[in-house]
Parts: sequence; C-alpha cells; structure tokens
Amino acid sequence: MTVWRVVDIIKSSSDFLEKKGVPDARLDAETLLGDILKKNRLELYLYFDRPLHKAELDTYREHIRRRGTREPLQHILGETGFMHLTLKTGPAALVPRPETEILVERALPLIKKENARILDIGTGSGCIAIALAQDLKSAKVLGIDISSDALKQAKENAVLNGTDVKFEEVDIMKHLPQIGQRFDLVVSNPPYIAPDEKASLQREVVDFDPHQALFDDSDGLSFYRRYAEILPELLNPNGSFLFEFGGSPQEKAVLNIFMEKGYHDLEIIQDYNGDPRVISGRYKP
Repeated sequence: MTVWRVVDIIKSSSDFLEKKGVPDARLDAETLLGDILKKNRLELYLYFDRPLHKAELDTYREHIRRRGTREPLQHILGETGFMHLTLKTGPAALVPRPETEILVERALPLIKKENARILDIGTGSGCIAIALAQDLKSAKVLGIDISSDALKQAKENAVLNGTDVKFEEVDIMKHLPQIGQRFDLVVSNPPYIAPDEKASLQREVVDFDPHQALFDDSDGLSFYRRYAEILPELLNPNGSFLFEFGGSPQEKAVLNIFMEKGYHDLEIIQDYNGDPRVISGRYKP
C-alpha cells in the first residue's frame, strides 16, 4: 500500500491541476491540503514528511478532482476573505473579487454623518453591504438582489460577520425598493459583461458563477443607463454613488452616461492593477 506524504501528494496534485489548465496549480494544491490538515502553507513545508491518513487523502483527492473541473477554489473551501470579512461562498452568488474592495475603500470616507442610509444594488454575497455596515456602525444598510438564493447567502454572511444589514428581493431593472427615505450612498457591482464576451472568460467564471450576476443581455451598459435614470429617486441631494464597471473598454461609455444626465464630481477610480474600475459621483438637483 502506497504511503502518501505531504510532499508527494502536493507534487502529484500540482501536476494534475497544471494539466487541467488550472492557474496557480501548486498554490491551489497547497491551499486545499492546508485546509484539510488545518495548517497554513508555511506549516505544510515543516511537515513535508507527514503521511496522510486515508480519510484525509480521500477528502483531498475529491477536492483536487473538483478543482480539476475548474470549480472555483472558494466554492470548494466554502468561504473566502473580503476586506476584513470571512464570507460563505457557493454557486448562488459571485465570488467576491479583490477589485470590489476598491469600491468599499472609496465609499467609507464619503459617509460623514450618523445614521446614514446606504443602498447596495445587486448585493450577491452581501460583501459590499456587510463590509460597509461593519465599518459604519450607525449606518442603515439595505442590500437588494433579484436572486432569492443570493439573498439567502447574503443573510447568512451578515449574521456570520455580526452586522445588521437588511435585504430585499428587487428586480432593479423593473422596480425600485420600497423605501420611506432616500439614501446618502448607492453602490453596486452590476452585471456588465456582454454576451459576446463569454468566450474570453475563464471556466471558473462561465461554468460556476451565476450568469444572472455576470451578463447584461445587451451591450454591458444597461444597468448604468438604468442607474442614471433612477438615482434622482434614490439619492438625497448631494448623495453619492459608486459603481464598478468592466475596465478600460467601458470607461468612456460609462462616464458619458452619467455626464449626459448631469451628475456632478464624476471620477474614475483605478483598481490595484491600475485599470479603471469604479465610477463615483454625486447627485445635485
């Protein structure tokens, strides 16, 4: 009977994942094994000669098999980090991306008053709404989404992170949330991928992320046009908005949509790679 040591199984699994076209194959192999053995990557190197028990080996092989199908690492682990949060992940909502942290970071200093009201459109996993609620303790945060499954996951994440975020099922392209007061800040990471871009996406995205959260059935700009129309009904005077978009190819078009509607203090914010990623602005009637 073959005895599999940590060093052997990492090498074998890395080779397997590389053949399947998985980016960062060795990193993923180490991360999945570390999760099972409850050790970080550095600790794995200190236990390279440790043999794996059968139950550990069986679980690990199943995880590697799933990763070989290009199922996202975060789905297999069942959680991911976002800002200072730990969030449950799964097929109901997009896996939070590091680029979206830029939106949260730039939103925080915009709120300068107590009991501010914040709306997160297309909340998905709840990552934006929960991160804002955790840092802005007095804020009243509402996350809306068209997907009841995504909202279930968002609610679980809100409880997991000790925040009192409210959630509501709303199709923003057809309806507005039932609000008694307007908001001081509206944020969103909407679907902005056009159908003809599908072939350029990684399998982790196309095969496992919810298409409803990814694709705009038109040209990738439908949600920005809709937001430009409805923000006067959602925002208080001098209220702010921040919306993520699809980088350089959409930068000018998104900026023009809000310029043509007369919004103020428009700014394009770059992500960690220096690519345009978020538009911010204010509503001044």
